[in-house]
Amino acid sequence: MIPLTRLFARAFLSPKRKTTTFLSSSSSCHSSSIAEDEEVSFESLKPSRSFEKSLTKELKDRYEKTLKEFEIFVYMGKYVPNKMSDDAWKQSLECKSLNDRLSYWEYLALTARREQRKTKVNSSKQARYKEILEEQQKRYDAGGMGYGPEMYQLIGNPLRNQKRVNNIEGSRVFSSMNAGAPRIALDLQYMSEVNRRESSELGNQMQYCISENFASNFPLVLDFVNSPSQEFLEQWLQKSVGYYTGNYVNQTILPEFSTKGIKDFYGNSANTIYISPNARDVLDGPLTADVIGICVTMGRKREALSAARRSKIRAYRLPIHRYVKWKSGPQFLPFPNLLNVLREVYTSGGDWSRALHNNISKRHLVDTNEDEQKKMQSLRRRTREEERRELTEAIISATKD
Repeated sequence: MIPLTRLFARAFLSPKRKTTTFLSSSSSCHSSSIAEDEEVSFESLKPSRSFEKSLTKELKDRYEKTLKEFEIFVYMGKYVPNKMSDDAWKQSLECKSLNDRLSYWEYLALTARREQRKTKVNSSKQARYKEILEEQQKRYDAGGMGYGPEMYQLIGNPLRNQKRVNNIEGSRVFSSMNAGAPRIALDLQYMSEVNRRESSELGNQMQYCISENFASNFPLVLDFVNSPSQEFLEQWLQKSVGYYTGNYVNQTILPEFSTKGIKDFYGNSANTIYISPNARDVLDGPLTADVIGICVTMGRKREALSAARRSKIRAYRLPIHRYVKWKSGPQFLPFPNLLNVLREVYTSGGDWSRALHNNISKRHLVDTNEDEQKKMQSLRRRTREEERRELTEAIISATKD
């Protein structure tokens, strides 16, 4: 007699397996879970007869064994697919081990569940849109302001165009210049040494820096210093940075480019500091510097600290360790995030804690409930592993010769 485990015995109490699928329907205010019970019959999941006839003798033996394994999986598995095509059966026969087959069947089940959830959400949205449209139609028929197809239409501001947007953005930068906001010196002296991939990535980050700076009500004043050759600069701007090749460029204030160093460009009298993650001194409190130097590199070779020493400028690192509990990964901020931090600190008068927490990815921050979450995750993982182990042992016991 074949030894049966506790789960194996429980599995064969009923000829059909009843699975529960949880579908989420979300609205603007809340989300609710909808449980749908669905009976999955093993016979309905078997392949077609044409597929069975097309198998060779070698595949036929493998198919018979796989079919027995799948039958037990249907009764005992936690995630069971609601349909199995001939292509799915072909893929099942190509799996090299039982564990691979179990993983593949669970993948099919979870994929089908996601599709059902997506269909349910789309249906809810369409139904909601239809209700709103009917309400608007009733209002329109009654002589009110009903909006929708063949009713009143909302249109954008015809006076808002790119030229006017550029004027508004440029006026903000000009206002910051008159107010004495710190100037950000983006140092490009290492740009000609990086490879094409890093050059493109840094260019994209500079594009985001300019874009987010324009979007701010209190933008900083950006400048590019230590620019490389004109030929390299034109290609880099056109392919990666953008902005300098668009329309109405003369209607705004874009960062200037200079081949001069920071001190030569701003003068020795300017209070200048340099940001480097490898510096000893910590930058804290309100921003009082006239110029803040930032080295445009990936920072793998301590380039920022070298550039600061070469220019004889005092280097500072951000006070991350004072205000943030770092969870994982290097303490490196992308340039758009770094400029956002400096902008928020300047406008808030030195609130580094809020500025850092607003601009550091949540995955780097330590949650106060992290230990409890790790315990729950570990418990769920051990439960899944135990269920998989019992399922595997039951299938091996039932199908061994």
